[in-house]
Amino acid sequence: MKGKLKKWLNDNGRDALGRILDTVGESTNIPFASKIIENIGESLMDDPELTDDQKAIAADIIKSELEELRVVEENLTARWVADVSSDSKLSKSARPLTLHFISLLLLSYFVTGYCGIHLPQEYTSLLIVVIPTVYGGYFALREFGKHSHRKNVR
Repeated sequence: MKGKLKKWLNDNGRDALGRILDTVGESTNIPFASKIIENIGESLMDDPELTDDQKAIAADIIKSELEELRVVEENLTARWVADVSSDSKLSKSARPLTLHFISLLLLSYFVTGYCGIHLPQEYTSLLIVVIPTVYGGYFALREFGKHSHRKNVR
């Protein structure tokens, strides 16, 4: 997803901005990633060292990256809505089971840290991304389901 933008940044001497995208990673939640890409775009448009042609190319790449993120977000939302409206017990219980599993994982992470056992940085980075996504997705979709149900009842 952010590969074209990172390559362009590196090719045009903006390695620091490319490293920001590496730090953000592919698994960062979509609104956060979109905001970072928008901010990079703004800083590129204000950069006096870039030519107008370079700025136009960067703007096109950023526009396509943001469009890809928008499509991913729409597909994700559609999948979540389909899960909520399904009659399958498994599809309705997948989110609560995932929430419980992630909560237990977070608790075990705290316990191991308290006992002096520190997990590798990769696991910590993964938890930083996964936990807000799972909790946010669970509670946001749950609220959406409640509101859509109320509209159907009226």
